[in-house]
Amino acid sequence: MKNFLKLIIIFVLSLNLYSSESLEEVSIQLDWKYQFEHAGFIVAKEKGFYKEAGLDVTLLEYSDGVDIQKDVISKKVDFGISNAPLMIKNNILQPVVVLATYLQRSPLVLVTQPEIKKPSELEGKKIMVTEEEYRSSSLSLLLEHFFIKSIHVPHTYGIEAFKNKEIDAMSAFTSNELYELDKQNIPYNVMDPLQYGFVTNAINLFTSLEVAKNKTQMTINLLAATKKGWEYALKNTDEAVKIIHKYNQKKSLSSLRYEAKEIKNLMLLSLYDIGETSKELLIRAYKQLVRSNRAFSHQEDKIKTFGDILKNRVNTNIIFSKKEKAYLEKKGILKLCVDPDWMPFEGIREGQYVGMIADYFELIRKKSGLKIEVYPTKNWDESISAMKSRKCDIIGSATPTTDRLSYMNFTDVYMKFPIVLATKVDKPFIDDMGDIVTKTFGASKGNSIIEILKDKYPKINIVEVENIQDGLRKVERGKIYGYLDNLSVTVTNIQQSFHGVLKVSARLKESDDLTIASRNDEPLLNSIFQKIIYSIDQIKVRKILNNWIAVEESGRVDYTFVGEIILVGLLLLIIISFYSYKLKVQNRKLAQVSREDALTKIGNRLKINEVLAEEYRYTRRYEVPCGIILLDIDNFKEINDKYGHLKGDDILQKFAVILSQNIRATDKLGRWGGEEFLIVCPNTKREDLLKVVEGLRKDIENYDFGDGVSKITASFGISSFDGVKTIDKVVDEADRGLYHAKSSGKNKLGIIE
Repeated sequence: MKNFLKLIIIFVLSLNLYSSESLEEVSIQLDWKYQFEHAGFIVAKEKGFYKEAGLDVTLLEYSDGVDIQKDVISKKVDFGISNAPLMIKNNILQPVVVLATYLQRSPLVLVTQPEIKKPSELEGKKIMVTEEEYRSSSLSLLLEHFFIKSIHVPHTYGIEAFKNKEIDAMSAFTSNELYELDKQNIPYNVMDPLQYGFVTNAINLFTSLEVAKNKTQMTINLLAATKKGWEYALKNTDEAVKIIHKYNQKKSLSSLRYEAKEIKNLMLLSLYDIGETSKELLIRAYKQLVRSNRAFSHQEDKIKTFGDILKNRVNTNIIFSKKEKAYLEKKGILKLCVDPDWMPFEGIREGQYVGMIADYFELIRKKSGLKIEVYPTKNWDESISAMKSRKCDIIGSATPTTDRLSYMNFTDVYMKFPIVLATKVDKPFIDDMGDIVTKTFGASKGNSIIEILKDKYPKINIVEVENIQDGLRKVERGKIYGYLDNLSVTVTNIQQSFHGVLKVSARLKESDDLTIASRNDEPLLNSIFQKIIYSIDQIKVRKILNNWIAVEESGRVDYTFVGEIILVGLLLLIIISFYSYKLKVQNRKLAQVSREDALTKIGNRLKINEVLAEEYRYTRRYEVPCGIILLDIDNFKEINDKYGHLKGDDILQKFAVILSQNIRATDKLGRWGGEEFLIVCPNTKREDLLKVVEGLRKDIENYDFGDGVSKITASFGISSFDGVKTIDKVVDEADRGLYHAKSSGKNKLGIIE
C-alpha cells in the first residue's frame, strides 16, 4: 500500500513537472505596486489566460533601485512597463520595442503643498518621485523645462510624507493618490505636465529588440493574453478589484474601484483599441525630448513598435514548433464553422463555401498546408453553438466578446469593418445611437454587436433575427426601427433586395473586428493561426477585398442593375462624404480640446507655447516687434480659502472673459497655469504694450465679480522679442517682472530692465 501511495505521489509530481515544463517562463517588471493600473496583467495571470497562451508569467512589483530599462535591455527580465514612451540613456534612444500602450493619457502629475502654485516655486524643494520618474517621465521634462533644481526623495508609495509636510511635492497618479488625499481632506495643488504642453501616455509595455525579433510568437501570445485580461477586468470590475486586493491589501476596495473608473477613462476606449500604439505619438514624444536637450536629433529610425517588427515578418515561411507540428499531425482535419448567409464575407451557395473569408482561407490552405473542412450549420447562431459544444475547431470571422472568451481564443484582427444601422429611407441620419436608444433594433443571432451594445447601453432593446435578410424585412415592415450589421454586408443586401426602401442611417463607433477564433481547450490552435495571419501577403488580402466589394456581373449587361449600382455608388459616396465631414469636424474638435484649457475655454499651455514659437520665428525673420504680458491674480489663495474652490473656478472663468473682451483682435491669450495668464501681442512696441497692460489692470480692478467678493486685482510682467532673445529668455524676463510687481505691492506692472 505504501509503495502504491509513493507511485501515486511520484505520478502527480511528474504531472506537475510536465505541466510547468510545457509553459514558457516569462517575467514582467511592473513600474509600481500592484494596483488597477496593472489590472490586465494581474487578471490574465489569475484567470489563467497566460497559461492558455503557453506562458508561465511572473509579475515583479516595483521597488526603489530597480532599473527597468537596464534590466530589460540586459534580458534580466523579458518585459518592462514604463510611464515614459521612449527609453533614453545619455541622450541616445535605447534598443527597445514599444509593444503596447494601455493608458493613452498619462495620469502622472506632481502634487504640491498648497503654497506652491507654479513650477518655478519648486526650486530647491524636496520632491518625492521614483528613480524611473526622475530620469525619464513627463515630470522630469516639466522640471527641466523650467530649469528646476530640486532635491530628489525616494518614493515611499504612500502619502504620509506629504501629509506630514516632510516633502514639498510628490509624483502621483490622478487615479490613485488624489483619492487618498481628498479622502483625508489634505490640501494640495496639482501640476499636470499636460497643461504645460507635455502630452504623454502611460503603462507602456516594452521589451528588448532582441526579444521582439527572436521571440516574436511568444510576444504575440503575451499581448493577446494581456488584452484578454484587460477586457475581462474592464467588463468584470468588481471581480478584478477583489483579485488585485489579494495582491495589495494596503489598498482599500473603494480606492481600487475609484482607480478602476479613472483608468478606464484614461484608456480612451472610444478612440483607441486596448493596447494600441501610435508611431506618430512616439515621434512627437521624441521631439519633446530633443527640444528639452534630453535626446540627440536624427534618431527617428531607432523608434520601434511591435508593428514594425511584424511587418518585417510578413511573407516569411511559417515555422511551427514541435508541439504545434505534433498537434496538427494528430488532429488531421480542422473543422471550420461559418456563417452560411453573410455575403459578401462568407456564405454557402450551391453547396460551396464562398466569399471574402472563404478566399482568405484558401490563402491559408496554400500557405500552411492545413487540412480544413467546413462544418455544416444552418445559421450563425448554430455555428456559435457548435463551437461551444466543440464540434468545430475554428471560426473564420469572429469578434471577441466577454462571453466568447469563456470558450474561444482569438487571433489579432485581420480584417476590420464599421458597424452601421439600416433604417427606412424616411428616417433621419443618426449622429449618436444614444439619441435613439429607446427604439427597437434587430441583429442576427449570435452577432457580437448585441453583447457590445447591451454593455454600452443597458436599456437598449435588440431583437435577435435569423439572418440579415430577415432583419432587413422586419425593418421594411416596420416591426423594428433598424438593423445592425457590417457596412459591406448591409449595403450589399440593401442593393440586392431593398433598393429605394432602406438606407444606412448611422455609422457606429464600434467596428466589426474579424479574427480567427479557436476552441480554447486546444490552445495551440491559437498560436498556429496567429503565425499564419502574420505570414499572409497583405497585397493578396486587399485583392480579395477589391474583388468582392467591387463585384461585377460578367456576360449579359443588365442596365437596370447597372443603374442600381450607380445609385448605390452615389449613396455610398454621400455616406462616405457625410462621415468624412463628421470625422474632420471631430478631428478639429479633438485638436481644439487638446489645446484648450478645460476650465476657462481659452488656449492652454500647449497652445500658447505654439503661439510663442510662431511669433519667435516671425520676429527673427521680419524684425518686427512682439510683446508678451504675464499676469497673475493677486491673493488668489486667500480667495479660494475664503470663498471655496468652486467660487475660485468661477472667478478664473470670469477673469478669462475680461481678458478676452479687452485685448485686441490680433492678441493671443492663454492660461499659463493656475491663476497665471499669458498674452502674446504681435506687432506691438514697448509703449503700446504699456498701454495694453494699464487698460487691463483697470478693467480687472473695476470689475464686479459678484456674490460679495471683494475687489480683485492682478500683477503684471512684460517682455518683448527682439530677434535675439530666446523664448525662455523672454518668458523669464516677464516672470521676473511679475515677481517684482508682487513683492512691491501688487496690482501693478513690474519691469525688469
